[in-house]
Amino acid sequence: MKIIKILNNNIVISTDDQNHEIILMGRGIGFGKKPGMEADPARIERRFFGFSDRRYEEQLVELLERIPMEHISIGMQIVEHVRKHIQKPLNENLVLMLSDHISFAIERQKKGLALANSLLWEIRKFYPDEFQLGMDAVDIIEKETDVRLADDEAGFMALHILNAQYGTTSAVSQQMIMMIQDIINIVRYTYSIELDDSSLDYIRFVTHLKFFLKRIFTNSCYEKETGLYRMVSIMYPKAAACSRKIQEYIEKKINYTLVEEELGYLTIHIEKLTRN
Repeated sequence: MKIIKILNNNIVISTDDQNHEIILMGRGIGFGKKPGMEADPARIERRFFGFSDRRYEEQLVELLERIPMEHISIGMQIVEHVRKHIQKPLNENLVLMLSDHISFAIERQKKGLALANSLLWEIRKFYPDEFQLGMDAVDIIEKETDVRLADDEAGFMALHILNAQYGTTSAVSQQMIMMIQDIINIVRYTYSIELDDSSLDYIRFVTHLKFFLKRIFTNSCYEKETGLYRMVSIMYPKAAACSRKIQEYIEKKINYTLVEEELGYLTIHIEKLTRN
């Protein structure tokens, strides 16, 4: 593989057989090399698809100055695993965020400084796929370093994976999780019922809330007005009243006004959830 750019002695950018840029990592892989020369296959320890945003290449070099190369290699391995299981685009900086977090987590673990994740229960409940990937990451880290991180760290890594999917910050992902719980509680208290969190209707409702909140935080809510809310508010008055309580909650929480189209879909999902 021909080298097209040298980031430092341990990281170079090359191209694969399909002419895609690929990052090659290995001790001394860039030492004494120049663009146009062939990378030494014996020195390649890990391959990773290149960044389309050149800023991330600079950040990768900066990160390597702060943390061991082995931790970046683990981050790349985990991101490769995540990509195989999540069929949607991921923010390219996930490998940087994960590698940095992993290195700090390993350092804290060795010093006996555990960090509790206050949202662990909610992450495990509302984002089981991402949490499982976080647990897979914990397994990979243990295999590579003999350091076993706590489930709390799996939750933190699940948040990074969520951020990479939705293009949000960690603070926004945490806020979305808390808002899902608050909205479920509004439904629970409005109807004075306990909800079966193993039911298909509950799972569908939580899934709707995930995408509903994603649209809010990315400012991509439905704009076309079809009169859906006016129709369903007549058909399902109690569910419509509940959706208006959620609208008031969102306005107070994040100063965002829901359009009626979103209220219409929310009302339908509340009706399905509470019908039985």
